[in-house]
Parts: sequence; C-alpha cells; structure tokens
Amino acid sequence: MTERVTRLAALSRERDLYEATVTPEFDPMDLALPTAVMNGKRIIEYILCQPVYLTEDNRYTGMLRFLSKPLQNTPADVFSRKGHENFQKAAKELYWPKYQENLTIFEWQHSAPNYTYIVENGIEGSLEKIAYYKEKYRFDKEKYNYLCGVEIVCRGLIKWSEKCAEAHEAAAAVCENEARRAELLKLAEICRRVPRTPAQSFYEGLQAIIFCFQFLPDSVGTIDRTLLSLYEHDIQNGIITREEAKELLAEFFIHLSAHTPAGHAHADKTAECHFAIGGYTERLEDGFTDLSRLIVEALMSIDTRRPAISLRWTKKTPFEVLKFMLECERNDKNKRFAFVNDEPRLKALTEIFELPLSKAVRYTMVGCNEPSFPGTLWLGGCTANIMRCMVTTLYEKTDEIVKCESFDEFYAIFREELESDLDKILWYADQFDAMRTKDINVLSAFLLDGCIENATSPTQYGCSTAIGGIGAMGIISLIDSLSFIKQYVFDEKKITMEYLVEVLRSNWEKDDDLRTDIYKRGRFFGNADPLSDEMARRVTTELHSILSTRRLANGARPLVGTLAGYNPHHMEFGRRTPATPDARYAGDGFMVGTGQCGGKDRNGLLALMQSLAQMDPSGILGGATVCNMMIDGALMKNDEYFDKVCHMIEEYFKLGGLHVQLNYVTKEELLAAREDPAKHGHLKVRVSGFSASFNVLPELIQEEIVNRTVQQA
Repeated sequence: MTERVTRLAALSRERDLYEATVTPEFDPMDLALPTAVMNGKRIIEYILCQPVYLTEDNRYTGMLRFLSKPLQNTPADVFSRKGHENFQKAAKELYWPKYQENLTIFEWQHSAPNYTYIVENGIEGSLEKIAYYKEKYRFDKEKYNYLCGVEIVCRGLIKWSEKCAEAHEAAAAVCENEARRAELLKLAEICRRVPRTPAQSFYEGLQAIIFCFQFLPDSVGTIDRTLLSLYEHDIQNGIITREEAKELLAEFFIHLSAHTPAGHAHADKTAECHFAIGGYTERLEDGFTDLSRLIVEALMSIDTRRPAISLRWTKKTPFEVLKFMLECERNDKNKRFAFVNDEPRLKALTEIFELPLSKAVRYTMVGCNEPSFPGTLWLGGCTANIMRCMVTTLYEKTDEIVKCESFDEFYAIFREELESDLDKILWYADQFDAMRTKDINVLSAFLLDGCIENATSPTQYGCSTAIGGIGAMGIISLIDSLSFIKQYVFDEKKITMEYLVEVLRSNWEKDDDLRTDIYKRGRFFGNADPLSDEMARRVTTELHSILSTRRLANGARPLVGTLAGYNPHHMEFGRRTPATPDARYAGDGFMVGTGQCGGKDRNGLLALMQSLAQMDPSGILGGATVCNMMIDGALMKNDEYFDKVCHMIEEYFKLGGLHVQLNYVTKEELLAAREDPAKHGHLKVRVSGFSASFNVLPELIQEEIVNRTVQQA
C-alpha cells in the first residue's frame, strides 16, 4: 500500500483522526416546535457548526461524530442512540448486567443503511419522495411533521457537503504542493455532487457512502454490489486503475475504523462495523466478483481493527475463492474474517421470515454477526437463557418427572416449560422494543427503507422490512442435558430420575464419580453421534414449531441466534444457573455459539462439522448465530494441513453448516497470555461475533475461550 495510506492507518491507531466537536447553542424556543421538526433543526445546527475534516493525507471528507452532551437529548443516529433519551433510560435500568428472572436481558440493535439508494439516487431522490409523501399525509399532522423533520435533515446534509467543498477549495487556494492542491480541488468538486445527486464514478460512490456513514455508523452492507457498476465502468473506460481503486478502498476502510477512536472502550473490537461480500445474486449466480476480491486485498493491506468482513458462501462459490478468503483469514493478525453459508440462511429468510428470494439474497452481516438487509434495522435486542426451562423441569417439576416411564413423557413436561419460557422471552423482547419506540429519530430515516414512505421513525417500526430474533444462551448445554437423560436414565437405566435430581441438587458432591463417567461415556453433541445429533435436531425443530406461530411486535417472525455480543451473557447466565445434567457444576458458564467446549467434542474437527451441519433442519437458527472453531495454530502453519481444512470447511457448508469463524491458537498460548498479558499483547482471538486482543477481554470471556476445545485434526 502507498506510504500515504500506511501513514494514515498508523495515525488512526495512535489518536483520534476526527476534529474536536463544537457545541452549538440551541434556541430554547425550539421547544415549541413539533418534536420531529425540533430534532431535525437541532441536528442540522449541530452538524453545520462542526469543523470540516481535513488532514494532509485524506481524500475523503465529511467525517464527524455525535456526542450526547452537546446534543442535549436530541436523537442522533439509531445505532449508537446518542441523544435517544428513552433508550438510554431503558439501557440504564435493564442493560448489562441487569437480568430479568435469570431469563432475559435488554441488548443493542444494529442496522444496514441502504447505500445503494444513495449512490444511485442521491439525497435529492429522498427529497423527491418526501415531497410526494408530504402531500399524501398532509391531513395527518403527526406524519406530516415527521416528514418535515426528515426534510430539514436532508437539506441540511446537502449544505454540510457544500461546506466541506468550500473548506477544501479554501485549502487548495493556499496549498503550495501542486499534487495535493489537485486532490483538494477534486474532492471539492465531488462534494458539490455527492451525496446530493447520484454518484458518477467509483470515487464518488465511496465518498457518498463515507459521508452518509456518519449518520448511521454501523454496517456498510454489500458494497461489492453497491459499487460494482461504477467500478466496472471506471476500469473499462480507463478512468481508474485497479491499484488506484485499491488505494481508495484502503483509505475508506481506515476512516470506517477511525469512527471508533483510539482509546475508546471498543477500539480494539471488530464489530463496530461489519459487512458481507459474495453470496447469491437475484439471478442465483455467485456474487463474488473482482471488486469483492479487491475489497479483501485492500482490507488486508492496512493494519486496522475494523471493519469485520464475512464471505457469503454459495454452492456456486469456487473452491479457489473460499481458499483465498481462508488464506487471508489465516494471515490477518486482526482476525476480521468470518464465513457464512447462503443455503441455510436463505432457507430461514424465505421460509420463516417469508421474504421473496429477490429480497432475501440482499442480506448482509451487521454487528457481531446479525443478519440484516440494506435499509433495515436488526431488532434482536433480547438475549435469553434457554437453559432455564431445563432447570425448572428438573428442580421444580421433580414430583412429575420422577414418575415418567419413558423419555417422551419427560420430554413432554420439558416442552411445556420450553414453550412457557419462549413466550416470556418474546414478551420481554416486545417490552424492550416498546421502550425503544418512545424516541423519534429523523437523522437516519433517509438511509432506511420505508421510513419516508410510512412517515414513521425507524425506532417505531418505520422500516419496510422487519427482522429480529432472540439470542439463546446455553443451547448446547440444553442438547447435552437431554442426551444425557435419555442415555443414562431411560436407555441404559444406569440411574433413576430421582437419583439424578438428588445429585444435581448436591452440585455433584453426592456422586462425583457419575460426573466423571459422564465425561468419559456421555454422548455429547459435536461427535457425529446419532443420539446427540438427533437431540439437536429435536430441539431446533421444537424451537421452530413453537416460534412459527409467534410474531414480534415489529411484525417479524423471530429467528434464534447463539451469539452473546460484547457482554458475556452466556457466562453470566451460567453463573446464575445450578448444576445441570451435561456435567456442569453450579455457576459454570455456558459456551457461546453452536460449537462445543471442555473436550466434549472428542472425535475431531470433521465429526464436529458433521454434527453442526445437520443440527437445524428447519433453519430456525438462521438468526444471529456463530460457530467458533479452535484449531491448533502449529498445524495451521502447515500448508498441507491448511489445504485439508479448506476442503473440510467447504464440505461443512455443502452439508448445510451455517457459520464458522476460526481461532488458530493453542491452549498453552492462552494460559500464558493470562499469566503474563504484557508479553502477549499481539494475541487476537475470535470471541462471539467479534475479535479482540485476548489480554484486554474480561475475565469471564477469557475463561470461556480457554475452555474451548482445540481441534488437532
């Protein structure tokens, strides 16, 4: 990469690239205005008083940040929720680590702006829609006022772009370096056009996206599709070279990463921005293009923590592409790469969410690993303890379950508790969303589909596509517990149900030899074992059966996920849960994701993949699901073994596996890093749906990672 871009990347790791925030004075008479109008007016006043981003090296402009205090509870973007007073109140009362009934907790949400619309239509396209719908809703005061607020924002952003153009023209007038002066004038010219009007070049498309990113700084969606026609046009007509496009992309990613400044609590994490490449197109062709590859090459050329990137694999993805992406992952010290399979994901989106295939193929990854669509919010802000129903069955329904003569009788009692807990989880999810809807957002509306057409805030389900779900912590513990009960109590009749409950109530002290025997003989999930694999299918099918008749308050059918996000909910729920039949002691944390831990997956990597690939025939786990695989780092340095792993992952996807993210590390390295963090600051690990430096992770998360099984073959 060029010296300029390398220098900018290094600077972004050392300090905040953005200008210091300026605090405006708002007119107190604004309080007399309709809420949406006041919010729009104050947001633009805030933006227009900010200094223009300008360094010696940048070729993009318009970067700024929103801070809560200067906004005075005026809602900014719908990702960080700066100024969203009611959201902040809910988060204060219900966010980490404030659990409800050891069952649920309030969580964040993510978004994927529709940058394709901005690149192809510009903000003027949004203004045309606003004019049309203002006329349509002229007799609906609330909707009309909302559109007025969004219109103020759109017109104000055009003024902000013009201010950026003027600042660069002024800088060019006093610049003595001829090359830099030309760059400044070129950027000023671009700012006069985008994002006001459609982008006419690859450079303009990138500038339009980075400009608008500030107003919803989350995912950049599927940029290999959004920018493909501009890229191909410019390459074919000699307007830009491939190397020049790579340099523009590299700087683009630096600015995305820099939005989370050095020194921020999440500066070391990848999930502050996440996007996807490849995947099926509307014609069901594989969408990995030369631009997709160039995007990856540009990302690999810079040392940044973000953005995270997922390859959407399809049955038409060439093996060479998968191996190229895995090779990048193997050599990426920042651990920014993950892999998702379009086949089961599209099954979930079309059959459960009931989306047309033409819409489903547009999905992208956001945040830690949530699926969403350009122009849509992922409202999955409810993480839940799926093991609570098993605990209730064993500890509170003892009189009933000791009378069961078959596993099916026991399972029927368990299912009642599962259904009851799922209904309560969805009730909490809707209550959490009700708290979010009390805020009115006008800033992000022009980037989200349906908010203008419906004249409704994105916080109040204004988006035309509803998507969301729940995060199920402890799902593998649930599967293993059911497998144990069937194996030991009913099939082998090794112990009685009554004795099992007694042992669990004693936290295994009554018979620790039984626990040892379970570890030796238990038919745990992840070993290509017919009993545990069938139990996994039974659990996921049950989840689908129950949830298929339910809907979230936003109208969506819920999908189930297994990621925990930044906070170790899986560990904390475990800390609050008594001993369970999967050989857990009381207080032991659950594992995050759909893999296995503690050496329970003892038959190797291929067996684990086979179990994972067939665990979910319904596709209900098509939500925010992650699968962590730990592979011995020494083995991964061997090219022959690496090639074998690439083929195994391809086969895993062909069999139906949904997701995989890899860690190449030994348990000894992890333990050494815990013992002496200063010597292992370089050690990056995949956590849930994000990566971070191992030595800065909370102790609970470190503990869970250490307990994961490191696969040797």
